[in-house]
Amino acid sequence: MEIVYTVDVKMINDGEDLKHILKMDISCLNILCFSCNYLSPPKQQKNCLEIISSSLHQKAKSSFCVYICSLEQPWNFSLITTSFLPIVQLVWSLDGTHLLVCNQAGLCQIFKMKNDCINTMDIIYQYETHEDILCAKYIFPRELIVVNLDRNETFYEKINISSPLLKYALNVGNFVCITTSGTIHALPLNCSLTPSTYCLSQRASLCVCLCDIYPTDKGFNIILCEHIQGALIHFFVVNYASLEPKLSLISYRTRGFRIPSCYGKLQSLIYFQRNGTDCILTHITSCTNDLIDLYEYHIEQEEWISVTLLNSSQTRITSISLSPNQLLIQDNNYQGLFARQILIAFNDGSTASFDKLNLTSRGRYLPMNNTNLNIKQSEYFIKIQHTYSGLCCVGFTQNGNIALLRTICLNDTLSSSMLNILIHLFEQYIVEIFCPCDIWDILCIIPNNSIINQLIDRLVINYEMQTLEFKRLYFIRLKECLYHLHRLARPFTKDSCEHLISLLIYHVLLVVRDYLRLFIYEPTNRNFVDAAQEILQQTTFIQNIDIKRIKYLGDQTIINETNTIDPNHYQLISFTLLINWVCDIIFYFIGYLQSQQISSWLTCQNLFTDSKQLQWLREFIIYIYILNKMNKIPCSKIAHLQLFSQQQTTNSNEQKDIFKDIYLSLTKFSHKIEVQKTNIFDEYFLEEWSAFGIEMLQSKADDMFPKPYPFLIPNSPLPQIFIRDQLPSFATHLYDNSIIINNFLDIQFDIITLGKMSLSANPTYRRCLRCSNFSRVFITKPYPFLVYRLNNRCLCGGLFRLYTQPHTSEISTVK
Repeated sequence: MEIVYTVDVKMINDGEDLKHILKMDISCLNILCFSCNYLSPPKQQKNCLEIISSSLHQKAKSSFCVYICSLEQPWNFSLITTSFLPIVQLVWSLDGTHLLVCNQAGLCQIFKMKNDCINTMDIIYQYETHEDILCAKYIFPRELIVVNLDRNETFYEKINISSPLLKYALNVGNFVCITTSGTIHALPLNCSLTPSTYCLSQRASLCVCLCDIYPTDKGFNIILCEHIQGALIHFFVVNYASLEPKLSLISYRTRGFRIPSCYGKLQSLIYFQRNGTDCILTHITSCTNDLIDLYEYHIEQEEWISVTLLNSSQTRITSISLSPNQLLIQDNNYQGLFARQILIAFNDGSTASFDKLNLTSRGRYLPMNNTNLNIKQSEYFIKIQHTYSGLCCVGFTQNGNIALLRTICLNDTLSSSMLNILIHLFEQYIVEIFCPCDIWDILCIIPNNSIINQLIDRLVINYEMQTLEFKRLYFIRLKECLYHLHRLARPFTKDSCEHLISLLIYHVLLVVRDYLRLFIYEPTNRNFVDAAQEILQQTTFIQNIDIKRIKYLGDQTIINETNTIDPNHYQLISFTLLINWVCDIIFYFIGYLQSQQISSWLTCQNLFTDSKQLQWLREFIIYIYILNKMNKIPCSKIAHLQLFSQQQTTNSNEQKDIFKDIYLSLTKFSHKIEVQKTNIFDEYFLEEWSAFGIEMLQSKADDMFPKPYPFLIPNSPLPQIFIRDQLPSFATHLYDNSIIINNFLDIQFDIITLGKMSLSANPTYRRCLRCSNFSRVFITKPYPFLVYRLNNRCLCGGLFRLYTQPHTSEISTVK
């Protein structure tokens, strides 16, 4: 166990109070939510992003509060809601955009993330159970993925084993709450559907106080018991009778068991499955020791058999966490890791790891005893929980500090078998099999050495082996992986932004390609290059162009039924903008070449060695050339290019020559890339761009695309220390004076619309947590086409924080 960072939250609670009121959950997007007493703002805090002025904060001073923060920016806390009664349950939905908050009186509130900004969550609806809630979960079964390290297989081979419930869980699914009477309350995400209730015991109330739920492919199983000595464990199987339009359940009771009273008082229990059988992990306390027992149901013997996992008389157990990771690796070298891990925290500051399969101890660690941390020796964790990948865990100490820990040491990730596992994790992120996931906590265990190059090579090789349709569908997420790995390897160089630029260009080319398909009549579905080349060779062009489908002003159109684009959600952007996008890419490309800024780090298949990207540019040049020859191109920036002759391009012949020059030059350069594959710059190659002026191109290429920003390096071998609401030195750009509104410095790059934006014209904007680039907040529909393609995320896959520009010179965070 290694500490990645700690955060001084500056809570005023003492350890015992915090232990009773603290609830926490971590979403698949690596967003932490937790409940505690009100966190007062720092006094005279410099570089503070939060300005406490809202009514919510005024109300929160005498209430219990729910805060969220991204694990990527753990110093930024946002208050979501308050309650006069303690919070008893916090649960994220499967996709990490909905949050269930339940208080002690049985009041349930469901919040939804707005505009994918983690600091803006709107309440959808609330529901009252009128009794105490014992347990709440978002129901979706996550099947284990058995990884055979002896086979050099890819995760893409498992793409057809996705759960049939995934679509339902992402769009309509339910939070399930169990109350003290044994009543099930199903709260749907869709607020137009009414919540449903179901009683497990039809004869009499159960009167229980401990509970856990385990999802299955047919529904979910429930265990219930009392918080006493000699507790009786009730076991129920709940199946779906119907899912839509309203959830309907049926249930039956199966054999339970009683814990011997001599063991002590039952404190908590966790339900999971091991080797396909039901298991219950119990934590029992007595006046002399703490006991962890595992009860496993044997089908053949039809009884529960127990085994003692841990008997601790010297130290007390404070928290238990089971890894949610799905990768089950049967190799003995990976005992107690990934899906096989059970973590237990003790009140002496230590943590112990156990293997879920063979129930053996894998070691005891003292992560708090790090000389680089300013932590008291008596500090210990009162609550721990794994991240969604299981590769990290988050712990709260009794003094209210937060720590992020690796469950795998950096030095343990150098073997070839671990490389195979990391490839599986990245490929699972690329295709999002089973459920959505995030990549940030995976980056925490990748050391900054040659393994990054090996990861990149293997990812590209495995990806290139897939079908063309597969690659078109998932290559954007592959590019995100390459961007993150490049950034991880070279965090302090300008080259670390190269992949973000390449990713941005790929997005533009995809959007343009989709639109151009709307404008071409292709009944035979031929390859785009072949069709364009054939059109180019014909004497008449009008017969293969559906002119009625060409839109200039961005108005909506009726899309052909065979096309997947829904006119109710998408809007055709102006055709001029499509052409300008392609021209801007080409200008940037040539301008960058002419400044001889060729990256020396060629392993990542970067922008200038990607022959596929050059081929796409050539395709679009062909099509734009055709439309130009037909006089179907409206006024475009390309009509204002400055030639070496200093003459303005005013007629179609000169425009046509420019297109030909671009096309021929891209073709030659593409051939050179394929032949030499070297980083030796060819100075004579620049002479082939004869139609353009170097000064004009370089000036246009400058500041066209986003710049790299410093960030929290997740694989740093040294633990980092942060303070709540205080920006670390590398994040001062988030409070940079350059974004203060004035007539000269308020222009920023909008990474979603791929253009410039003015903060004075857009007083409310958002900034990516991952790459720090800006984006507009879209108020009216239809949204831009690229917003839907990105699922309203940043180009790099990150979430946003919402900001507003007040009348003063400071920037505050919108609540």
